[in-house]
This record gives sequence, structure tokens and C-alpha cells, in this order.
Amino acid sequence: MPRIKFLLVPIFLIVFCASAFAQMPENTSQFQIVPGNWGKDFRENDPQFIDASPVPQSLVMQMNAAKESGNEAEVIRLNAEIDKYLNPQPSLFNTCNDQIIPAGTVEAPNQDWGIGDIKINDGNVAYTNGFRQIELKYGEDGNLYLCVNRRNVSGFTGYLLVFRSSNAGRNWTQIGGVSSSAGYYGQVTLIVDKRSSSIDDSTRVTVFYSRSTSSNMDNATLNFVTMRRNGTASWNAQVAAPTSGNKFQYPSACSDGMFYTTGTTTHIIVSETSNAGTAVRLIHYRTTDWFESFTNAPITTVLDYLPSAAFCNKNGTDSIYIATERHISSTEYELRVLTTPEVPTSTYFPYYITNASSGTKWVKPCIAVQQQYFTAPNRILVTCVKDSAGKKLGLYHGSTTGGASWMINQYLGYSWQQVDFTACNADSLTSGGAYFIASYVDLNGDSVAVRRGVIGSMGTVLYKRNSYQSTGTLAPTVAIYKDGSTKYSAFAYAGTGPDNVYFNQEGLPSVGVTPINNTIPDKYALTQNYPNPFNPTTTINFSLPMDKQVKLSVYNILGKEVAVLVNEKLNAGEYKYTFEASGLTSGIYFYKLSSDDFSEVKKMTLIK
Repeated sequence: MPRIKFLLVPIFLIVFCASAFAQMPENTSQFQIVPGNWGKDFRENDPQFIDASPVPQSLVMQMNAAKESGNEAEVIRLNAEIDKYLNPQPSLFNTCNDQIIPAGTVEAPNQDWGIGDIKINDGNVAYTNGFRQIELKYGEDGNLYLCVNRRNVSGFTGYLLVFRSSNAGRNWTQIGGVSSSAGYYGQVTLIVDKRSSSIDDSTRVTVFYSRSTSSNMDNATLNFVTMRRNGTASWNAQVAAPTSGNKFQYPSACSDGMFYTTGTTTHIIVSETSNAGTAVRLIHYRTTDWFESFTNAPITTVLDYLPSAAFCNKNGTDSIYIATERHISSTEYELRVLTTPEVPTSTYFPYYITNASSGTKWVKPCIAVQQQYFTAPNRILVTCVKDSAGKKLGLYHGSTTGGASWMINQYLGYSWQQVDFTACNADSLTSGGAYFIASYVDLNGDSVAVRRGVIGSMGTVLYKRNSYQSTGTLAPTVAIYKDGSTKYSAFAYAGTGPDNVYFNQEGLPSVGVTPINNTIPDKYALTQNYPNPFNPTTTINFSLPMDKQVKLSVYNILGKEVAVLVNEKLNAGEYKYTFEASGLTSGIYFYKLSSDDFSEVKKMTLIK
């Protein structure tokens, strides 16, 4: 990101640029071994694991061999045999009477570039039942998907929407959702997989969510809604209910969809707690038949909360990694990762990442595993917040060896910057590097930052957004968008309130810029906006004498960049941009057009 050269208040800008664009600090300590053994041989030969599983070990070994050879037909056959030992339970249809929301008929998205960020959802966002209320995913079909849990929708106590973008996030369409006038929705998790490698329309989009007939989420069940990418063939059902007096919280879904199509296996880890909020256990649900039925096994970890799960293509008996808060006492929370076989069993292997003391809490973990084949060590990223000594810092922990060794306690933000939430994701493409993405929101909610890189070098890319103030009560959500082999950072966040959901992406062409005519001007020009003063919309015209990479930005009176309207290569011509500033307060602003050989600034006034 280039430093801004701006004539107004130069002293402020020197200080601002020096701090805002300083290199993100990285702890350069070497990878280290943390207590625990994640060795492949140890897992496969461990008698405790073999004895705990009701599935014959010979069948598991056949499954491992089929997966490692890529024999999908054999994987499907063996999954059916394994499920017989696990007593699969059919999805519970018509148990909650929730209503399917058809595609595009309710709450059509407001395709509003505004001052830089696209508004996907226009309205209130849920937050009282936990911070996982929105999730963004990049699908194997090349589309982006986002789900959002709404609140205060007239006539409904539960309202969940799913959106899709088929043009790299420029425009979004509501493809469906689910609603209820009797059930309240808690937290959400999104999964996107193709059922046929050659048919993009076979892509199925599924949201798992907790649901209760009580606003405090007592006795919450685990439910899902699933649909094709165009919103057709949509249906919803209940996966399971907790034991009496308990509730389900924080479902986290993952799958092996990168490696299979018809044979895709989906996993959901959900926390079961008492209605008072005391941890009882985690439960691992698995479906091998596209949500028709589920098998499950309890993972009794009475001190683990807020699970975040990722699939690991390591071997058939050690493939689900779960990052959790480990509540040692009311004043000490540790961060640890549990690994459990992909075939549900009560056996798990704990792996402590942190070793704190009273007064320190490691909270709100998020995990991502870069999906690779069996022969390559898996790379793992875990982000979280360290709450200690009156400060909340965003950190990440990473492994490039499938967990055998870890680089720990790396700053996700600045060492002085307080953070309330983090998020992370990964892409399978290793060429070009930068296959992990992480994001965080400031404690005061005024900005969202996105970093993309590799373990030990996550500071290579930083995008800091201030187009709209983000909420301080929900985590952002991130994904890596691919155009061929080129990767781009993408993220979404809820605005203050929390209201609305906004999206932006690295290198995203501006929809708001429009050619005026076919004339090729003989020089650069930036005209005065009209009307001026304005409320809240104004038009900015500019001219380019040749094809150029140009940037059109808006700054406040202190010289702080508050919006990037255009940042792309445009053909020679005359253009206009309609600037909508409802997210800004009244005052004087400056807009600047710049390229490698031209720069001009003009003043405008917003009066509300």
C-alpha cells in the first residue's frame, strides 16, 4: 500500500503514515515442539483409539487405503459399511416447521458500493447468542457465498439468509434462506461443496445453525438448511437435540470436499452445554449421504468451549482438528487443539498451544488447515485473542508440519493494538504463496484489517478498511478468492449496530465507475463534484488521456483516507462516479485522483 502524499496538515500525515504503514511485527522465534505427540504412527497404532471405536480396524485401514489411492467409488462403499457400525440417524424433517425463503423474493440485496464496501445485507444482524453470525466461503464453482443470521425482522423470531456472487463479489443475489415465527436462531456455520466435478450447478450450499423456542436459547437443537447454488432443491431439517436440560452452541462445519465430489463427507462439531452455559461435551456429527442421515460420537471435554473445526487430509484416523477455549478456572483460559478421527469416536488427542496463568484468557479461537494430499505435511493456522493485564491482543499460532511443531504467539495486529475478534481461512493452492488469510476487528470497532501470507510471514499483505464502522460485537469473516491461479483477499463484516453486512476484496474492479462517452481526452482532468454541497449523493467526473492504473480516493479534513472509490486500470476516456456518503458524518472532505504521472485534489462538503 503506497504512502499518501497529501499537502494538507503534513505533520499529521507524516505521523499517520509512519504508524499506519509500519511493518507488522513478527516474532522471529523458531518453530518449537510443544508437549504432545501428533505423530502419524502414534495415532494409527494407539491401542486406546483402536479399542474405543466400534468400527473394525480392518475396515478403517481399507478406508485409509482407498482415500490415499483416490478411489472415490470405494470410499463411498466403505463409508456405507462404516456407518452401519455407527447407527446412522435420519435427518428429522418437519420437526421445527421452519419456512424456506425462496431465492430473491425477500430482502433483495442492496447492491450499493457506497464509499468502497458493497452492502450485501441491508438490515439488523443477530448478536446476542454469540459472535458467529456471518460466514463467507469461496466455492469450488468459483462463486462466493455468504450467510447471515438476521434479527428484528417483522413477524419472525428466526431469519437466516444466504447470498451468492457469481462475478467476484461485485454483485450479490439472495439465493434463499430459512425463517421461523416460533424458533430463535443462535450461531451459524456455512459449508459449500460440489456434487459433480463437471457440473457447477451441482454445488450445494448448507448452513448449520442452533435453534431454540426460547430467546435465551435453552434446549437449542442443531438444524440445517441446504440448497443448490441457485436456491432450488432447498430443504431444512433437524440434525439432533441435546440431552434434557442442555443446549447446543457454536456449530462448526468442515468437509473433505476438495478431494471428493459424490463421496464428500461433511463434519459438524458442536458444543453441548447446560442451559446455564456450563460445558458438558463436544459432539462430532458426520454425514456421508449429503445430509440424509448423520452418525455421531460424544467427545467428553467438560472444560472446552467455542469449538472451531477444520478437516485435515492427513490420514483416515486423525482428520478433524478442533481449536477450543480450555477453561482452567474463571480467570485462566488456555488455547488447545483437539484432534479426533474422521470416523466419529469418543477418542480425542489434546494438544496445548498456550501455557498461561491466572489472569490470562485465550479466547475466541478460529482454525484453518490448508488442504493438501496425504504426502504433504498439513499447514495449520489458529487465530485468537489474548485477554491479559487489561489488554486484548490478536495473535496467531501456526504449524507447517501437521502439528509436530508450532510457531506460537505471533502478533496478528500491532503489538499495541487491542483486538476483540479474529477470523482465518486457507486456500489449497500453494503456488504464489500467501495461502492463509486472517482478519481482525479493533476493540473500538472502527476498522477491519486483513492479512494474507504464510506461517511466519503473515505481514506481507495488510488491507485496512474504514469505509463503514464495523461492529464491536461480531467477528469479521474472510476467504481467498481465486481467478485462475491468482489469489485475492476477500472479507465481510457487520456494520455498527450491528446493522448491514459489507464486503470488499483486493483488486475488485469498481462497479460504480461509468464511461460517459467514447471521446478520448487530450489530458487528465478531475472536475468539481456536483451537487456541492451534497446529501448524501454526488457525482465526480474525471478524464484519462491514455490507459492507466488510477486511484480515486476520499479523505477527511485530517488527511485520513476514508474511502477508495476506484483503484484499477481503466481505458482512456471520460468517466463519472456516483459517490454515496451515507456512512460519513457532515463535514469537509477531499477527493484525489492519482496515477503514476498525475495527481489532483478537490474539496467537497457533505451536509446532512
